[in-house]
Amino acid sequence: MDYLFYLNGEYESVARAEIMAIFNAYSIPYTIKDEARQMLLLESEAVPCKLFSRLAMTHKVLELLGQIRPETGTLDPLRICSLMDETSFCVRVKKIDKGINSLSEEQRLSRQITEHVAAPTDLTNPSQLVFGLHVNGSIYVGKQIIANDTKSFAKRKPQYRPYFHPSSLDPRMARALVNLSQSTREVLDPFCGTGGILIEAGLMGIDVFGIDIEKKMVYGSKRNLEFYGINGDIRQGDATQIDATFPCTFETVVTDVPYGKSTVVDGSRDVLYEQSFLSIYDRCKDRAVIVLPIHYDFSRFGFVVEHELIVRVHKSLERHIFVLRKVK
Repeated sequence: MDYLFYLNGEYESVARAEIMAIFNAYSIPYTIKDEARQMLLLESEAVPCKLFSRLAMTHKVLELLGQIRPETGTLDPLRICSLMDETSFCVRVKKIDKGINSLSEEQRLSRQITEHVAAPTDLTNPSQLVFGLHVNGSIYVGKQIIANDTKSFAKRKPQYRPYFHPSSLDPRMARALVNLSQSTREVLDPFCGTGGILIEAGLMGIDVFGIDIEKKMVYGSKRNLEFYGINGDIRQGDATQIDATFPCTFETVVTDVPYGKSTVVDGSRDVLYEQSFLSIYDRCKDRAVIVLPIHYDFSRFGFVVEHELIVRVHKSLERHIFVLRKVK
């Protein structure tokens, strides 16, 4: 099957890496057939929709109907008949690149579909959505499989949780970090704060474990997890000595290391980083995803850096997302 992904333009590098991480996490082979701005086209075997529902940085996942030229290109009738049924549908075209009349293309594609399938158009509440992306001189057209639930993410923003702290990650970013770790069973966050990363992992059915050095953060994280119906094991402890709190190893470790001026740490930040990263390496079985405001050399601890994704927060702050694999 050919899967077409419409990517978040603000976090495009994260979106691409997140998609591939999901395929790799479940050992689903894939081939990249094409890619462009805010677009990725993969070929693979059939993928359960619940796996695509994990994605945070993808707007839409579609099954490809075809790649056509604007104004003159036509969809393959066999593809139309195989993917479309006789329930209502509408067509929407998104201009990633300028240079076309979206409404004209939507009407043209609708006519092509109704020539081959007896399906009525419905612009307000269609049963099927056909979506096109205009980029690099072509319109990539697909039938929607799943769309990102933006309202759900918005409702989970930190300010709507029982316990709020301004340093909490946006839920989309928190979920993307978990996905980048390729976690399928369990996640440890040794700097869990108010539990933003663990909330997203727990909502995906992953077992969650957390550590924070501050008692109030442990309390806040527990309250927030309970609010979303998540059973997590959250303990007060030191990230530099994870084994003293959890004398076991974990499938993955995912954490946003504290770096704000108000962060409470003992000793220098360099010492905190080195000791906690050594402890993370010791406690993770396979992979870790660590967020820092700077570039950092993780190879000296034994990690292989698969990705270093840089996300701009504002002009004085960048997030460096390190996707790390443990050398066995």
